[in-house]
Amino acid sequence: MVFVRIKRISGKEYAYLVANSWTGSGPRQKVSKYLGRLIRPEKAKSEALGAFLGLTGEQALRQWIGKSSFREIAAELIRLELRNHGINDSNSHKTAVENTEFLDDKGKNIVIALNDGFLCSYTAKKLLEYDAATDYSGYNLADALTAAGIAVEKDVFISLFGKMQAKATAAKGGKETAKEAAFKDFYY
Repeated sequence: MVFVRIKRISGKEYAYLVANSWTGSGPRQKVSKYLGRLIRPEKAKSEALGAFLGLTGEQALRQWIGKSSFREIAAELIRLELRNHGINDSNSHKTAVENTEFLDDKGKNIVIALNDGFLCSYTAKKLLEYDAATDYSGYNLADALTAAGIAVEKDVFISLFGKMQAKATAAKGGKETAKEAAFKDFYY
């Protein structure tokens, strides 16, 4: 299991990717990657995805989700969260969502603390490369969104997960695995 750890050095905060491992003498943590300097923007507003995209009504939003790719939807969710936290093109931060680059004015990697997560190259890439075929419960999608600090409205999450599950089921020839069927029986 990997997670983001924040360290304070000379009054500034820096983010590292840390991995847990178990040894004969107990758990150990190892820094596996430096992610960048941490910035903590204040949340400026709470705009909804539909309003951000200029869509009116839930039906228009569901149609947009239906015709868009997962990568496009995830990129728009990231842009929305950045905008809600006051980060835009006029800041000294360069954010290239498609390339998963989050840089300061000197071209160095940054990590943006959003909600209860951290948006950086690592978490954005993890979200944009989400694979629905291995996620029958929605946990992996929720984990990827939360880790990146993306707050998603409940109806958007349900529509997005439903779309991805339908796509994954169609890719398997329209059949559920035994594990997926057992989970549905247990859950519902």
